[in-house]
Amino acid sequence: MRSRLFALCLLLAFAFAQAPSAAAQSTATADGTPSAQAQAGDLCHVYLVDVEKARKALEEYRDTDDAARDTKAIADAQVVFPEFRTVVGEEQLTTKSYPFPGARLFITASVFYTDESMASAHGSDSMQLAVAVGPKVLPDALDAEDNAAAELTLDGADTARAKKYLKVGGRRYLVGVECRHR
Repeated sequence: MRSRLFALCLLLAFAFAQAPSAAAQSTATADGTPSAQAQAGDLCHVYLVDVEKARKALEEYRDTDDAARDTKAIADAQVVFPEFRTVVGEEQLTTKSYPFPGARLFITASVFYTDESMASAHGSDSMQLAVAVGPKVLPDALDAEDNAAAELTLDGADTARAKKYLKVGGRRYLVGVECRHR
């Protein structure tokens, strides 16, 4: 079972990597050069995976040679929300919220930078990130009840993720936020 879930994660990771970069288009100035915030911030995205649809897509992926059908099955199992850039700086919080497809819920993701929470041999700058799902837009997913959260020191780290499984309307979902450090 674990190897099947690992294969599913690899398949979805590949699909996430193929997702278009909305932030790359929306953070440019009028002359096309990246804005100061785009150059400084980390690039993050929120994703939602319907676990049962993803399992079915994985099973069909093994049984078919139809690339178009496989791509559609993978796309139907997931939603990758538009990328966003964080504001990097001491005590800076960036929060983005998205409607949960097909439900009266919202997904809120937050990223927070500090030098007062977690130190390592290379410094004290850290990133905290969290994702939460609730009936309303939250001001901060880090403080939300039943969230998924992670923290890492920034020196040497390039990618971070917080994710969790939840049930909505009788279906099991995986929701997460992933950030790539500049």
